Amino acid sequence: MPSDPPLALGPFRLRVDPARAAAYARETGGDGASVPLAYPAIWLAEPSLFSVVRDLCAKRDVVPVHESQSFSYDAPLIAGESYDLSVTMSSEETPPRLTMVGTVATPQGEPCARIETILRLVPRAGFGSGS
Repeated sequence: MPSDPPLALGPFRLRVDPARAAAYARETGGDGASVPLAYPAIWLAEPSLFSVVRDLCAKRDVVPVHESQSFSYDAPLIAGESYDLSVTMSSEETPPRLTMVGTVATPQGEPCARIETILRLVPRAGFGSGS
């Protein structure tokens, strides 16, 4: 099956929730005084984004398995502030994986961060699907 063409999603206006950022910092060993560098990973689970991943995986009868993730910053994220997240998803066949590249910008368009998440697409057989 050929790879799907890249899919652009967003921008989505998302907020760094101070309580959620503090909890995430505690859970990941952060200092609690700043927004954790990996905080945008929470945004990738937003229904408007994750539903696309879920639908693609259902169509291909695969399970997404986290392979890698990276974050680079032009400016730190600030708790309580809103940002625009735009994501481009692309897939490849060898090995089967989905790459999500996100850009985070202020509402005024100033770049803040770049996120890259790679999900390996593993056949559902063997994961209890009965297929």
